[in-house]
Amino acid sequence: MKTPMRKTGNLFRKNQSVLAASLLLASLYSCKKGVLEPTTEILSNNTLTNTVSASSIAPLLYQENADGTSVFGTYVKKQTLTTYGVTASTTKFYNGTKSARFELRDTDPEVQSGSRAEISFPDATNLNRWYAYALYAPADQYKIDADDDVISQWHQGGGATPALCLRVKNDRIYLRVLGTWIDLGVFEKDKWRAYVMHVNHSAGSDGLIELWRDGVKILNRSGANMYSITGDYHAPNWKLGIYKSDWNGTGTTASTVRVLYFDDIKLGNEFATYNDMVPVPNDNLLTKPTDSTSTTTPPVTAAQSVVSFKLINAATEKEVLTITNGQTISLNALKLSKVNISAVTSASDVGSVKFQLSGKQSKTYTDDKAPFALHGDSGSGNFYYGNWAPPALGIYTLKATPYTSDGANGTAGTSQTITFTIVK
Repeated sequence: MKTPMRKTGNLFRKNQSVLAASLLLASLYSCKKGVLEPTTEILSNNTLTNTVSASSIAPLLYQENADGTSVFGTYVKKQTLTTYGVTASTTKFYNGTKSARFELRDTDPEVQSGSRAEISFPDATNLNRWYAYALYAPADQYKIDADDDVISQWHQGGGATPALCLRVKNDRIYLRVLGTWIDLGVFEKDKWRAYVMHVNHSAGSDGLIELWRDGVKILNRSGANMYSITGDYHAPNWKLGIYKSDWNGTGTTASTVRVLYFDDIKLGNEFATYNDMVPVPNDNLLTKPTDSTSTTTPPVTAAQSVVSFKLINAATEKEVLTITNGQTISLNALKLSKVNISAVTSASDVGSVKFQLSGKQSKTYTDDKAPFALHGDSGSGNFYYGNWAPPALGIYTLKATPYTSDGANGTAGTSQTITFTIVK
């Protein structure tokens, strides 16, 4: 009988010590940034947890605005091998007097088998998390590139592309969720934009992503947003900065340098709120959310868009290349006689895509089933070619618009238009 009593007393005293230490750390938060705060992961004993209210637990696990003597402490890891990869800038800042500057060049040495200048946070110990930062992209050092950059990702290992990440491509910003690209609009440059993101990381239907930009909710998405934690897959760890896979090895793209500035970076626990997280500019004007509690599905224009066009050899049913705006297509060089063009969409649940072709030959066609193609297809990989056997030589303009329903009905998403020239 004595042994159980002794153990209970020791456990109670231990819980008192943990509680005192946790509350002390919480009270010190306002004096120091960039520190790990106490949360329910520390308060793991049921008896102790029941005696602590959520309001007594600091909502921020980490905060950094680069105003200290050094940028980023021991809690995060810098992933760069250059002196300029991750630095503090005194020329651009959202609040305080400095910001964190990330620079990546196509000639930089790889870090962890990739071209990156990032910071990496520890694996999440609770899957309900908040993320926030102010972001600035200088137009002269972040030029348009058709090959995407990852600027924020939640990595789980397993040798797979992160299930959740923010990417910039062709001067548009996308949220990629388990392979689905969600168009979030134009990636504006030479101005600060404030982002707040709330994620209930889950491989099931209870997953949630809420995203605000400059106080306006631009996304509210329910459903799976991570891989199941099994085998080589661990809980998500947040990575922030610049990662460009097309520069891996000896790869090159249209750009040679990428520079981004981040300020007021925050990581919040499950007790955080929008107002805890929102980056605050130097004028101290709090950007209030216009929709902090709504569960309404976001506008389709943010979720559905045409992101690219693929040139199809309809004789072999194979993709030949991605057509870029202004491109010249040589039929002889590509050995093409029967031709089609497919539209790649950002979402998998698009109802239909309307094609409008003008130029040497004109055509308007709506395809109700993926893969969406200018001349249609069987729906099982057999592309038709219509009167393009071969197409007439000349200049063409092609516009494709996604819709939520068949027959170009419902709500229209974001269209894309390209001009190209077909020669022998």
